[in-house]
Formats: sequence, C-alpha cells, structure tokens
Amino acid sequence: MITPLPTDYEAWTAQKKQDFIWNEKILPTQYQQLPPLSKIDIVGLFLTPLRTKMDRLSDESPNPWKKAIHAHGSVAKIKFIPTSSTPFTGLFKGVDCGFLRLSVTGDPSDRGFAPGLAVKFLIDGHPSGNFSALVSLTGQGKNHNIFANEFSNIVPVANEFGPKFINWIFTRVTRYPTKLYLEDMAKIDQKGESQTNPYYPYQIFLVPNPNLKFSENPHDFREDLASISSGISLFSVYGIDPEKLETDSQKISDIVDRPGYRQKATLIGHITTSSAFVSSLYGDNLLFFRHQRFGNR
Repeated sequence: MITPLPTDYEAWTAQKKQDFIWNEKILPTQYQQLPPLSKIDIVGLFLTPLRTKMDRLSDESPNPWKKAIHAHGSVAKIKFIPTSSTPFTGLFKGVDCGFLRLSVTGDPSDRGFAPGLAVKFLIDGHPSGNFSALVSLTGQGKNHNIFANEFSNIVPVANEFGPKFINWIFTRVTRYPTKLYLEDMAKIDQKGESQTNPYYPYQIFLVPNPNLKFSENPHDFREDLASISSGISLFSVYGIDPEKLETDSQKISDIVDRPGYRQKATLIGHITTSSAFVSSLYGDNLLFFRHQRFGNR
C-alpha cells in the first residue's frame, strides 16, 4: 500500500521533496522484473479525466489513476544547468532538483517506437514546474534507440488516423493538443521567488547527447536507461526566443510549423542526471507530470 504524500509536502524545500519521492516512493517500488510494455488504451484515454492532467498541481496522481498512454517508463533525478547567456527567467535560470521520465506511448510492436519524456522541476514551498515533449506524434518507426531524435514541447499535427483521433480526444480540454506552454516555468525560480518580468521560450528542443547510442533493433529501452549513471549529460536544451520570430500576421499558434524556425533556436542549457534511471510502480502509476495548456483552454 503506497501512502499519499504528507499534507505539508508542498511547503518543503525542493531537496527534501526530491529525497522523499526518490527514497520513500520510487526506490521501494522498483520492479524486480520489468512489466511488459502495454498497448495504447484508446478507450481508457477517452475515459481519462483530462482536465486533471491539465489542472492538477500535485506531484502525485490521484489514486486510482491509470495511464492509457506512456504507461511504462524509467525515472531519474536530474539537474538543469543553464547557459550564462539565456534570456529566460525562473526555472530556466537553473534547477538543482528535478525528475525526468522517459517512456514510449505503447508497445512498439503494435504502433512502432514512439518515445516521449516528462520533466518535473521542484521548487521550494511551491508546486513544481512541469513539461512534456515528444519526438513526433507518430514516433520513429522501427528504430528502438530512444536517443535517436530530438524531443520538443511542440510537434506538428500528423495526418494519420491514430494520431488525429488522439488529438480529437485532447481537444475536449485544449485547443492545441500538440502544443504545451512553458509560461508557468518562467514565473518562479527554484527558491520560490516570483519573477518580476517572466520571459519564457516559445518552444524548446531537447537534443540527446550524441554519446548515448543504443541499438536500433527491437529491445526493451528501459534496459538501456538502466545503464546510464549519475552525472551524465542527457540533453542539450535549445529554445526559441519569441522576440526573434518574425510572426507577420500569422497566428502565434501556427508560427513554429513554418519551415526554418528550428534554426532560430539557441542553446539555453543542459539536463544532466543526478542518479541512475529506475523503473518502478510509483514512477509508472503515481508520479504526476502536469501538462500546461497552450492558451487559455
């Protein structure tokens, strides 16, 4: 029986939160044998209370909670080390305590290998900052190397039935299902200090460390992640500065779909591990990552 987070949890320091979740929740529920990867549960996704995914501020899911997609993955403790030149505020200025979860949408033998990640930056005395990123809505086909491609918080709409149907499900709670805002992460720093003039990237790209190379052949990606130790650079993070975009009369919701904007992204920091990766019952079922809507709905 996994007990809920303590009632005063949000008032803790980021370090205390990270230590508690890691030592009292994730490590005690580490799998002795990896569970098989599940297929995407389309019916379950349709029935999921998606507003909870967008609005819940806790680091823990409501119980019971079942992931219809990205059901199985691995979690590591991380740090975000910013570049000295980053123009962005709040958590983009650096984070010492966080979690990163890498997963796939479902069993690769069913719909191909489709990686995703979720990041949680912990904050002293406040709810955490969260964002998620994908390679694409359709994944990377038969390539099972989870570090083969870069990830982004915004991906183009795919003209295929499966992704289009999942998009339609998410339109019940957001106008832009393939885009996630980063605004909240710029409003507060890791010490809980509010930022006077918050400034955030419109889009970020997480570029894998080229030294992290794994087999493209079918295998369990969680075994690859288990071989990564503490102190390893996982991703270089690039951000698009909104002031450098020539939007003309185009809607802000569409601009990054225009070819060439990826080249406008500049290096803003690196994500490094501060632990090994662990696959666990808690990490798969109860560690919660909020999705911030793009826009007001």
